Amino acid sequence: MVVVGILSGKGGVGKTTVTSNVAAALTSVFGRKTIILDANVTSSHIRLHFGMYEEMKKTLKDVIKDESLLEKATYSDKLVGVDIIPSPEALKGINLKKLKNLAIHLATSAYDFVIVDSAPGFRENVPNIIKASNKILVVTTPQIPDVTDALKLIELIRRIDRKREKEIIVVVNRVKRKSYELGEEQIKRMLDVKNLIIIPEDEKVPESISKGVPVVIYSKGSKASIALKKLAGFLVGEEYRVSIIDRIKWFLGF
Repeated sequence: MVVVGILSGKGGVGKTTVTSNVAAALTSVFGRKTIILDANVTSSHIRLHFGMYEEMKKTLKDVIKDESLLEKATYSDKLVGVDIIPSPEALKGINLKKLKNLAIHLATSAYDFVIVDSAPGFRENVPNIIKASNKILVVTTPQIPDVTDALKLIELIRRIDRKREKEIIVVVNRVKRKSYELGEEQIKRMLDVKNLIIIPEDEKVPESISKGVPVVIYSKGSKASIALKKLAGFLVGEEYRVSIIDRIKWFLGF
């Protein structure tokens, strides 16, 4: 049973991009049946990353109220096969403690991976997502303000998870390797974490978003695509090996 909570200390760091691509890679590369629970009510864009532009009448709010609506609220991406339960306009008045029960039910009955996409920052649903997860991705960029917010978030996770039972993986997104960015070892020391994954800045990412296709599918040989597939492999416990074809595509700029 694997429930992965994906959080960030602030918006604008690419958390939704990481979420959609990790789910796509788990399904398409590693053959794991994956569902995304979209609990990001501030900017619910997961479905757009999969080219799902139609109105979705049933949402996570409906399922939390009545689990019998699970099938009606589950939408499957036709290209990759990732399932999504979309976010409602608001989660106020909903007992999000039930989110843990829902995630565990899905992880033990139908899915290899349940991914919960959180709203950025420290909103009221964040502690419930932390409690529901056994692995947590904290997404940041190498900028000092973003890493500082990631530190606050990790401190919150550790206050909730006093026994340190939950695995924390820091994902440093949009890395350009510029002198004004914090380095990998600096970030590790600042956040006091062992697991840190680097996702490089890549123009193929916004291009893929505009097409409604995760970059791990849209541009398999791109730098970000390979890094995101390695992240998915880390979650699975398998090493992602870059194929010769992907290396050639990267070299040719595809």
